[in-house]
Amino acid sequence: MGQKESRRVKTLSGFMKWVAQFNDGQYLFRGVSNQKYDIEASASRRLGENGSNPAKLLKINKEMISDARLEGHDLKNGQKLFDLELLAELQHYGAATCLIDFTYSAQIALWMACQQRSKPNVNGKVFAVRGDNPVRFKKVISESLHKNLDHFFKPDESDRYPLYQWQPKQQNNRIIAQQSVFLFGGTKIEPEAECVILKNSKETLLASLRTFSGIIEARMFPDFDGFARLRSHDRLYVEPNARNYLHRGIEAEQENRRDDAIAYYNEVISLQPVDNRILAEAHCYRAYTYDSKREYESAIEDYSKAITLNSDFAYAYRNRGITYERIGKIDNAINDYSKVIELTASSVAYSDRARAYTKKGETNRAAKDYRRVIELNPHNAANYYHLLIMMWLEEQNWKNAKADLIAAENRGLDITNILSQYYRNIAEIEEGIEAKLPKDIAVMLMKSPE
Repeated sequence: MGQKESRRVKTLSGFMKWVAQFNDGQYLFRGVSNQKYDIEASASRRLGENGSNPAKLLKINKEMISDARLEGHDLKNGQKLFDLELLAELQHYGAATCLIDFTYSAQIALWMACQQRSKPNVNGKVFAVRGDNPVRFKKVISESLHKNLDHFFKPDESDRYPLYQWQPKQQNNRIIAQQSVFLFGGTKIEPEAECVILKNSKETLLASLRTFSGIIEARMFPDFDGFARLRSHDRLYVEPNARNYLHRGIEAEQENRRDDAIAYYNEVISLQPVDNRILAEAHCYRAYTYDSKREYESAIEDYSKAITLNSDFAYAYRNRGITYERIGKIDNAINDYSKVIELTASSVAYSDRARAYTKKGETNRAAKDYRRVIELNPHNAANYYHLLIMMWLEEQNWKNAKADLIAAENRGLDITNILSQYYRNIAEIEEGIEAKLPKDIAVMLMKSPE
């Protein structure tokens, strides 16, 4: 393991460059809001100048365990907790213990380092510790979990206190969300490297983590305790902004609470955010919800407003095209799909337009688009050859149907296997297209189950 570099950062990209050096093993990370903090247990801070004394650290934790058991706090779901389990539960609710929280995620550690714990604001810090060193850390396994705390604070044959790494098996939502693991023991933990988080960049970094990784406090503390803490008396109420309402609308739509979704999008629109992209998204997502409710005219009106606000909004063009297609305005749909192709050249847009051309009866144009999809999306070529061939069969264009069957076979694609998912035999295919298949094409499709 080479020497690791410590640095100071103020951007997410700068932080991730620092993290990139930890590629030679499994590393654990810990974020602290004040760069003056060392890697130490919260119980050590209660001991003051005696915080580094293993005997004192053991004593204060044993006393807390004993008191908790005397008051009946050592049961969970009817089961008696072992010492370490009880300490983890106590720490969950804010008690100072010998356990030190680390995480497998560097970005979660960064989020922790960006929290404001004091005024005026100060620099934060992220520690990196190599966790897969069996000489340095012993893992707490199920066979040793039942042992009392004294077992973990015994010096070894060299009269050194071992360090332990423990990931609870009975994980609560917070441990899962934070990808937590505990380190503890009677020896000071030295990091491989440190990253100082400049104080004036904390808010910007939190915004970046929210945008690019979805890391926010509600997700870091997804339990009843965390929910209540977010609404405690010392938390100033902050009116949700346009972006907050937009996300609430999206979540409501995903949960099929469509009227709630529309109400949230209405809030965004009423706020008239300066950023036209947010306003365009609100109109676009409200349109999608209207579409889900089959209120197609309202959907088209909102998609059009979104496009007026953001003329490069490919998602709005595509969805408006789908809505036009649903109500039979095929030319309008084709125009929108063509705009998506102009903006993105995506295989999905070509497939959408091919489908619309087929409905309009312009099969040669549809075939051209399907062939373009196959070029752009070769791993899914069989499905598009299937659409092509079925289009030719329905049109009774036997020449093109045979040509594409041969082309698919030459590429090693089993089109008949796909057809067999829709038709049990040749007779059903003929019934579907209302025509008798030529013998040579029927023979080529005979692989389908009879």
